[in-house]
Amino acid sequence: MTKDEIISSGIMETYVLGIASHDEVALINRLCLEFPEINNELELIEKSLIHYASQTSKPLNPVLKNEIVSQLEFSAKENNATKVISIAKSERRLKLYKYGMAACLFLLITSLAYNLLLNEKLKNLVVELQKSEDEQNYAVKEININKLALASIRQQLQIVAKPKVITVVLNGMNSLAKNSAKIHWNTVTDELYFNASQLPKSPDSKQYQLWAIVAGRPVDAGIINWSDSGGIFQKMNLIKGAQAFAVTIEKVGGSVTPTLETMCLLGNV
Repeated sequence: MTKDEIISSGIMETYVLGIASHDEVALINRLCLEFPEINNELELIEKSLIHYASQTSKPLNPVLKNEIVSQLEFSAKENNATKVISIAKSERRLKLYKYGMAACLFLLITSLAYNLLLNEKLKNLVVELQKSEDEQNYAVKEININKLALASIRQQLQIVAKPKVITVVLNGMNSLAKNSAKIHWNTVTDELYFNASQLPKSPDSKQYQLWAIVAGRPVDAGIINWSDSGGIFQKMNLIKGAQAFAVTIEKVGGSVTPTLETMCLLGNV
């Protein structure tokens, strides 16, 4: 019930007359603490009832009047004590409420700090996981590269190990005086492979070109593709009946005839 409903319900009159139920008394006491106007209304009701009684009733016997007054004073003391107890209870409840709010605030702050800590740990875990995945991917790439290199080496060994394959050493001269290379030539199939482990990069706008000397004349054996890795094992043009091999430095795309001034590698069969 609302405050206005209580005022208009008649409960306050029964409260003043002392015939209200226990629940109604407790309700009025609580409302007195919450709404000062309820106290004012009770005082008005008491005054009205006293005025009405004085107009309609005969004068009381002095002895009886004194007894009633003493009872009213005792009742008033009880009411005041009840109000004091109610206020004390309210103060205790307010303290408990404050302690509860402080505990809730502490739990909230603790929860937030714990969540931040978990979030930071999760970020670190994600970073570590990503790092582990990157390392794993790098390892897989390295393994694949090594597999390809191993497969290439096996293929080269198979080519070189064939019975009809001869190896010709090309000695350095002029600009490659300190370098050397090899030719692996299958005299049956005419397959030719150029093999260099440390061939330096050709000058700008130039390329290495391999020549086979057949019947005293140079024959184009193909352009040599320089490798950043410093190792070359390249299949060249088919050559038949060569007496020697040479390498010259030519323009990009090669030349029809060798430039003798730029010859840098030479070897006889």
